[in-house]
Amino acid sequence: MKIFLNNFKKLNSPMSENQISKILNRVIEAAGLKIEDFENKELSISCVSEEESKVLNKKYRGKNKPTNVLSFSVNEHLTKNLLIGDIILCTEIIKKEAKEYSKNFENRLKHMIIHGFLHLLSFNHEEDHERIKMEELEKIIMNKISAGEPY
Repeated sequence: MKIFLNNFKKLNSPMSENQISKILNRVIEAAGLKIEDFENKELSISCVSEEESKVLNKKYRGKNKPTNVLSFSVNEHLTKNLLIGDIILCTEIIKKEAKEYSKNFENRLKHMIIHGFLHLLSFNHEEDHERIKMEELEKIIMNKISAGEPY
């Protein structure tokens, strides 16, 4: 999978496209999908400010506040498009949450990438049973990549 990282340099994070690709492969496996089905796909991951996050969250979700991660799928049918979608990360919020939850920033960032990608794979947390399934997958993936407990 080709990953386009936007504004990642300002994070001063040692996470590379290769590391992120490995994380996304663990997500694909945990979701019961085949990595080879994603070989020719593209994904955009962008880091934005709180203000940008707030604008996007209001426009697309009707919530007038910034959020940690937003996911925008290009198409419900992953097989039809080259581009899977966009993951928008608000690093300011993620840093605050890492501190609040006593988590390492980079592990919290990994968790939000996992969370956002699961949304692009059609997972959500609208209903309790969906939330439980998604959280279990996040825990499994975080364990596989040695990134600690997500919650």
